[in-house]
Amino acid sequence: MMKDEKELLSIIIPAYMEPYLLKTVDSLHKNAKGPIEIIVVLDGYWPEKIPEKCVVIHSTSDVGMRTAINKGARIAKGKYLMKCDAHCVFKPGFDLTLKNDCEENWMVVPVLYGMDMTKWRRKGSRREFQYFGKEDMRGHDWPEFAERCEGQQLCDLLTSQGSCWFTHSEWFKKIGMEDDINYGKMGREAQEICLKTWTNGGRYVLDRNVWYAHWRKGHAAKRDSNRKKSRNYAIKHWQEEEDISWLIKKFAPIPSWD
Repeated sequence: MMKDEKELLSIIIPAYMEPYLLKTVDSLHKNAKGPIEIIVVLDGYWPEKIPEKCVVIHSTSDVGMRTAINKGARIAKGKYLMKCDAHCVFKPGFDLTLKNDCEENWMVVPVLYGMDMTKWRRKGSRREFQYFGKEDMRGHDWPEFAERCEGQQLCDLLTSQGSCWFTHSEWFKKIGMEDDINYGKMGREAQEICLKTWTNGGRYVLDRNVWYAHWRKGHAAKRDSNRKKSRNYAIKHWQEEEDISWLIKKFAPIPSWD
């Protein structure tokens, strides 16, 4: 194995009816400075054009985001693993920064911006911190938390928006990858992996040294219906079956939590 292959980053893109898939793949190739492999998981559809220089997995039916991510992770060859949505643009050298800033038991999230789709570039102000609400276990913006992290480039996160995360491939396997049985197809994905990371002795981290921009895409009604399943399971599991009181105390005070 060549030296640079030991630093391979596998990037998984779960794709469902994605109009900007090719642009996202192009952004990854253009802005990565180290070796990468891109694994596109086409979830129950074929695009008009298949992206080039990618590993492509096709599901004949809509299996959902979690199963798609797991499919990609199982064949990933990289030491590092990143998941991103199929409508994102990235800072040049994003991969080298994330590799440098990620310990073996960390999950790292870049700073999030909105997207100008006509010019295909970031826009608006940065979004950094989120908390999950006690009543819904869903991510909510938490700009007030930034005051606690003044002067820090790597900051502890309670949760994130979920459209991009980075970790070591072995860590993703250690925390059990994504639970597509109890949570179902999608919904509360970021909360699942952040809580699995914290409760397995890892750290969920915001990396202020790197950014990405993301288009906020709407969701089909059949996928929205699955969010009820993921919400109900998340509330029951994390509030009744697992002890996360220490994590709540670590980040307290948290809106909606005592």
